[in-house]
Amino acid sequence: MGAFTWVDTVVLIVYVMGIAWVGVRFGKDQENTEDYFLGGRKIPGWAIGLSVMATQASAITFIGAPGWGFEGGLERLATFINVPLAMAVLIVVLVPIFHRAGIYSIYELLERRFGLATRSLAALLFLIARGLATGVVLYAPALVLAVVTGWNVNLTIVLMAVIAVGYTVLGGISAVIWTDVIQMFVLWLGAILSMVLMVGSLPGGWSDVFAFGAANHMFNTIDLSLDPTVTYSLWAGLIGGIVLHIAYFGTDQSQIQRVLTSPSIAEGQRSLLIGGYLLVPQMLLFLFIGVMLAAYYQQHGMTAPDNLNELFPRYVVNAFPIGVTGLVIAGVFAAAMSSLDSALNSLSAVTVRDFYARYVKPEADERHYLKASRWATIFWGIYATLFAFFAGNLGPVIEAVNRIGSWFYGALLGVFLLAILSHRSNGRGAVAGIVFGMAAVWAVSNTDISWLYQNFVGLIVSLVAGFLVSLSAPAPTREQLADVAMDESAPDMQAILKGRSANAASLGRDARLTRRRCIGLVIWFFVTLAALALLQGWANG
Repeated sequence: MGAFTWVDTVVLIVYVMGIAWVGVRFGKDQENTEDYFLGGRKIPGWAIGLSVMATQASAITFIGAPGWGFEGGLERLATFINVPLAMAVLIVVLVPIFHRAGIYSIYELLERRFGLATRSLAALLFLIARGLATGVVLYAPALVLAVVTGWNVNLTIVLMAVIAVGYTVLGGISAVIWTDVIQMFVLWLGAILSMVLMVGSLPGGWSDVFAFGAANHMFNTIDLSLDPTVTYSLWAGLIGGIVLHIAYFGTDQSQIQRVLTSPSIAEGQRSLLIGGYLLVPQMLLFLFIGVMLAAYYQQHGMTAPDNLNELFPRYVVNAFPIGVTGLVIAGVFAAAMSSLDSALNSLSAVTVRDFYARYVKPEADERHYLKASRWATIFWGIYATLFAFFAGNLGPVIEAVNRIGSWFYGALLGVFLLAILSHRSNGRGAVAGIVFGMAAVWAVSNTDISWLYQNFVGLIVSLVAGFLVSLSAPAPTREQLADVAMDESAPDMQAILKGRSANAASLGRDARLTRRRCIGLVIWFFVTLAALALLQGWANG
């Protein structure tokens, strides 16, 4: 069995310092909040897409998904199989509206459409949900460091918080995205290396892995049970999971903020396209590592740790060659820092744009807001640190993050869809939709129904309650509909019509491109589903 040597320690320190240096370089060019939160709206779509993928392959996935796979095989892939469909919806519905509105925080759109109360309530819910989830994100790399060094996990939480907050305060969203591009390749390299080493340590190689997985029903991804208490059925993934991911990628500021950094709608759509194609294979990769670890532990007569979040880090330290261990653990650390800085940057954006600049200092200059943004980042770093002390009691970290989101996401998506799809809904209905939607989720969470369905329940109740309550108040004005409705009252409508007349061919190409992108994602969904069905059929044949 190996150990974390001084060579690995040097590799870890050099790598993390290098990534931090890259982040600091971007901080030197920031002059206002648009630079800090949106990178000047000039980041290419491919880089944004890789950044989103790196966030999904962060320390949460790196240590959480193998634990999932070790415990239940590939069954939890049902949670993510809907991602291509979710991305198609976002490409068509939300990205064009958010980008055209020219907003920093997506909750600004809710004020224009429904009024200040709706904006503030939705923004507050985001701060609570993302703040709690960020505590879990902080706990994950701190756990890795504790496993590697033998230090107390609470000490490593504080250490990681200090590094991450300092990096985030200086870096801004540009540093988040460009360092994420580096992290993605390092993490994938670590995942592939771990698979190669595990296969090499098994007498029968790949045949041992597939034989073990088939014998233990670990390749059963598609469960067609209609029982709502079956947590990871295909229907739970398609009905509840698609709502979870549309809301996560489309109404969570920490995700959609990166899309808003793109220079055009087409570039923003491209960023989501990358995630639509790669996120399911990426999650399959990490879950399969869990299956391989289960085969490895059985072959070597080893006992798994009580906390499955420690499973993969322990394997990396014990099995990887000297130097490679340091590189992989460094990748986990750096990716964790990138995940943290994206979350902290978005929390700061909402705090400053939706509350501080709205209620406390509405007339301050950009330099003041930039300074306030950095102080807000420090505050949320402290908040996340305090919650991280309790995150170890929440079970597998990746599921903990998704469960926290499920308390809020359905209701938040509902209010955005009310804004876009119903021209009769108003502020009173929007607030009622959020309140009733979350109350319904709370009621369902006390039953045995799969937590994935909570997202769907929150969405439906939010939409129905929001629309019905809206009927008790006057309809919105045309000005309130301007950002979400293409009609003559939109302030930019005449310019849009002239642009269409002068550039009909170009607009037609854009429309066809969007259509092809969405059709491609739908086809990819069915291809993925068919491949998983074939694997399951072979394993059970």
